[in-house]
Amino acid sequence: MSRWRQDPNGAAAELVRRSLASLDLAGRCLIANAGGLVADALRATGLDVTAWSRRASDGGDAKPWPDDDSGLYDCVLLRLAKSKDEQEMTLAACLGVLREGGSLVLFGGNDEGIRSAITALEDVCGPAETVSTKGHGRMVRVTRPAGTIAGAALADWRRTVPFEVGGARREWITYPGLFAADRLDEGTSLMLSVLPNLRAVARVLDYGCGSGVIAGTMQARLPGAQIDLVDADSVALLAASENVKGATAILGTSLKATGTTRYDAILSNPPLHAGVAEDHSALERLMAQAPKHLRPGGILQMVVQRRLPLGQSLEPLFSEHSIVA
Repeated sequence: MSRWRQDPNGAAAELVRRSLASLDLAGRCLIANAGGLVADALRATGLDVTAWSRRASDGGDAKPWPDDDSGLYDCVLLRLAKSKDEQEMTLAACLGVLREGGSLVLFGGNDEGIRSAITALEDVCGPAETVSTKGHGRMVRVTRPAGTIAGAALADWRRTVPFEVGGARREWITYPGLFAADRLDEGTSLMLSVLPNLRAVARVLDYGCGSGVIAGTMQARLPGAQIDLVDADSVALLAASENVKGATAILGTSLKATGTTRYDAILSNPPLHAGVAEDHSALERLMAQAPKHLRPGGILQMVVQRRLPLGQSLEPLFSEHSIVA
């Protein structure tokens, strides 16, 4: 198994470090969706580096879209996104803040689909130059074409899809890169079928909220409830805030982002992957931190794949646990 499946962020940083001589970067550089390790590797060379990511990491901030408040960039290093639609959106975002004639370098692992992504890149920017192929990863470089870039504003990617939430059909807002963006996945559907009975003014947290389906259903069921939303993806929070009016959106990678707030219920279909790699760190943090963020008698309810044995992890943390569906 390649390092791109076991430690994708470490593999990405190593690819950049080993390819620096071939990159020959200069001027103002934007590192997009790559994490702190890659930015640190570039800053060590003396480059003027700005890091942007739509997803928060431990100790890192996130924004839905890169900005060019201090002028356009001379080069962009763009980490390959997981889904094709997010790849297209992020490419447009980066080209929109890159000067004409500037260099955009796309990089990722073979296991992540970097080879197939090159075709889509060339459709927009023309022929791509292969900069480096090291450690089951690949880097390719293109030149930003002249003229207007299609989709260079976040609003261009906002979508509405018909969706049933809380028993009512409505227009649901979503963006590329969100989990189950235009459908109700089986896990969330199971969760919604067994939501807990709570008091009318309960405080409820949707952890890893995505576009807010669980929170929206609880709000429809309990209009007087206080609803909080937590997600590491700033674009997901943007959509959820529009879908679940009046809810409090909190950017974060764990329950620590909610401060000292305690909840009657924490509900979650937690993320179990980082890119193509299976990663249970978000689930483990949720289980470990939940007791301190629940009111007496409060409930943590999660939906996970049934192959995951959670009993041993839950036993020392909660007074009781059970499988409800």
